[in-house]
Amino acid sequence: MKIQKVRIVSNNICYGPEPLPEDEVEQHLTISASGRVWFTAYKYANGFVKYEICRKQQLAIGEPVAKEILALFSQYINSDQFDCYATDIGTWEMAITDTEGKKHAFKGSLCGGVTVGDIDLTYYLREQIPVSGLFIFDGCEGFARTSI
Repeated sequence: MKIQKVRIVSNNICYGPEPLPEDEVEQHLTISASGRVWFTAYKYANGFVKYEICRKQQLAIGEPVAKEILALFSQYINSDQFDCYATDIGTWEMAITDTEGKKHAFKGSLCGGVTVGDIDLTYYLREQIPVSGLFIFDGCEGFARTSI
């Protein structure tokens, strides 16, 4: 299956104390077949559903790299993944759009383990996309988790 784009929304809010207004709590990452990448991060600011943009970046990773990434997501669609679900950590939602416009939706908890074969997609994307602190599927190990 040929993929046109992948959009991943990662929300790093957990149970616990409410985040501070400047805490980064959600990230949106879109990768297109053309090699364009859009990244937007949101801080807690005024609370739930009132997040404010704290970082925004558009970049090009090149069409060959994008095609390689999208080929991995095509394999992901065709695999029988067991997604980690937990209630005490953040979540991710992913929409994969194929070249015919059909959308495939997936979601899980930020506990990592999203793989294709022996390739961990979180680590692979961090290597290919030069944006610091990407949450993706594990909430960014080493990046402070935000609790509420």
